[in-house]
Amino acid sequence: MQVWNRKELIEVPEVGLGAIRFTYNTAFGRILAKGILCRKFVSNLYGAWQKSRLSRGKVEKFRKQYNIDVSDCTKQHFDNFNDFFTRQRKRYEDQTGEGELPAIADSKLLAMPIDQNSCFEIKGVPYTVEELLENSDLAKKFLGGCCLIFRLAPDDYHRYVYPDGGSQEQSVLIKGVLHTVNPIAADMKVYRRNTRCYQLLHTAHFGDVLQMEVGALLVGKICNHLDAPGKMEKLQEKGYFAYGGSTVILLLQKDRVQMDADILEHSAQGIETKIHLGEKIGIALP
Repeated sequence: MQVWNRKELIEVPEVGLGAIRFTYNTAFGRILAKGILCRKFVSNLYGAWQKSRLSRGKVEKFRKQYNIDVSDCTKQHFDNFNDFFTRQRKRYEDQTGEGELPAIADSKLLAMPIDQNSCFEIKGVPYTVEELLENSDLAKKFLGGCCLIFRLAPDDYHRYVYPDGGSQEQSVLIKGVLHTVNPIAADMKVYRRNTRCYQLLHTAHFGDVLQMEVGALLVGKICNHLDAPGKMEKLQEKGYFAYGGSTVILLLQKDRVQMDADILEHSAQGIETKIHLGEKIGIALP
């Protein structure tokens, strides 16, 4: 898969691509995806295996295959694969200045405009913000703004942070079925149907920002540290995902943030930008 690394276009491996193609590109696979694999109990069973000692042998193989460095994590030895997958860094490096928007996760990023019909596109498939939020009044707040889609592949670091200081409102959980967040499944509208959780953030520099976590196939667990209203700090850890690929979405209001030009340019071509937590991706508008 081709992505922009902020210097050049590169090819990156996709974990489990063969299984994803079978599930979403074949008739039998789609029957399994829609009828069985998307059910929460399947994710729970698979998650239980990932948390067992039986999965411990997978850790070192996975680390070597995808060249994952854990020297900056709170521990370097793991009891099972989920223990490795949910590893925590000792600290988060802020590479931004005052009023600059940081990446909230290690991920592949698309920045999509929200047009007058509250629509944005992911790999050519239209989604409305109202469908995503199941709240028409809240969706109107972000008309003319920007939708940032942070796609976390299984080999990415699976913890995410707040983009700025301020406060958050009570979290809202929207139940759904679970599908992969890989773009290959886009025509099944997985972002709209998947289990998701969002909070409205009142930030110091970027106005009101909506941050949403989206569960994925074999990832039923969204683990936020704070669901109740409360204060937050820039780059404070907000939560993490249990095993699998997953996505975090930020909705930005109109005329509040100017995204970096290279991200916008490549997003317009449907090309994701490979980013690291804490790096600059935009700046607050006056």
